[in-house]
Amino acid sequence: MNSDEKKTLDEQEAESCTEETPVTEKTELELLKEENETLKKQAEDAKGDALRAVADADNFRKRMAKEAEERIKFAGTKILESLLPVLDNLEMALAHTEENNPLKQGVELTQKQMVETLAKNGLERIKLEIGAEFDPAFHEALMLDNTDEYGNNCVTLVLQNGYTLNGRVIRPAKVKVNKK
Repeated sequence: MNSDEKKTLDEQEAESCTEETPVTEKTELELLKEENETLKKQAEDAKGDALRAVADADNFRKRMAKEAEERIKFAGTKILESLLPVLDNLEMALAHTEENNPLKQGVELTQKQMVETLAKNGLERIKLEIGAEFDPAFHEALMLDNTDEYGNNCVTLVLQNGYTLNGRVIRPAKVKVNKK
């Protein structure tokens, strides 16, 4: 190879390098832009994930606080439920005791004190009158009746009082319901 041919090859390589350099720089620039976009997308995704994690943690904290409050509110349910038969027996004793019996006064005072104590702890009797409409949320039908004295689906007899604890039914009222 002579020097002219060599120059020509060197010139050709130089020219091709100068032509390729801007193409290579542009390609690198495009790659950097793509990488930048990818990183931005990943950062947005990570930010969204972090916000969801914070929201989930906050919801979990609120749910746990509410459950703890509910546990405290209804912690005495079992003991109060176990006292309901005692209250029923006191009421039954009062219903079957003669008026002038001194024992009746003692039972009345005991029953009154027990009702007051239970009420202080959130226990309430379900208010129910004969002739009221049957409500399955608060009543349990044990018997059916067929009388013209009351309308259809009305309570004709209360067999056992029902109770709520802080608004939650712990024992429904057991009733006899009129069905025509």
